[in-house]
Amino acid sequence: MRILPGVLKELVKHVPTVLFEVVEWKILASELPKLSRRLLNKEGYPELFDQQAKFLGPLNIHLVTELSPQKDVQNKQMLAQNILALYFAQLLSPQGFFLDLGPTHFEMKNNGLHFAPSGLWTKFDQTFSKGLKDIYDGFYLEDEDLFHKGLIESGLTSNKWPSEDRLKLAELFKSHFGASLTSEMSFDLKTFKASFFKIADFMLEKKVTISTDFLYLGIGLITLYSSLESLGEKVNVKEVYLNVMSKLQAQ
Repeated sequence: MRILPGVLKELVKHVPTVLFEVVEWKILASELPKLSRRLLNKEGYPELFDQQAKFLGPLNIHLVTELSPQKDVQNKQMLAQNILALYFAQLLSPQGFFLDLGPTHFEMKNNGLHFAPSGLWTKFDQTFSKGLKDIYDGFYLEDEDLFHKGLIESGLTSNKWPSEDRLKLAELFKSHFGASLTSEMSFDLKTFKASFFKIADFMLEKKVTISTDFLYLGIGLITLYSSLESLGEKVNVKEVYLNVMSKLQAQ
């Protein structure tokens, strides 16, 4: 990990170590220097910045290069909802995903979210991205078949697994979502990491080799939780997700 810049080392150290064991090392070794170049040299940043700005604009999420001097947050609830909306929207974006969703990158201004992304970004494989969408759609629309289909599409489970193993991993993922289906949800980074660890540990036990996309998703989620935990607000996650879906489909 000595090849990584400081900020990326800080992010990666929060990812459960076991997760690195289920990612093929040769692929990981080629990806990490690429992320470092993106972070240090802003490789690919201007193009993605412009594309995401257009994509996120209809959600009243505005990409900026710098934020106003730090002020007290007037409406933490609204800020939390908008940061979560940004996360979901980027999952559905065909252009890419700015991974660092930490608290220093946001402010609310004129009832819109201003997001100043760092150069840390990735672009998910199309199949993995489609699988993620089906996982979230299946969970929040309460479509069990679609949820399981998404786990297979994303490479997290396989039709070759015994049904009891597929069901066990599905339940681990559902517990990972917390109570977000039926009530407002609090965000606790320690609880999230423990849940993420259980999923990674189970995949290691089953000798699953996953793509680096899952590792990058973990970094995005960890920074998301860091922001939401710092705000200390409960959020109706299902409502935010369905609202983002509705607005993007209307474009």
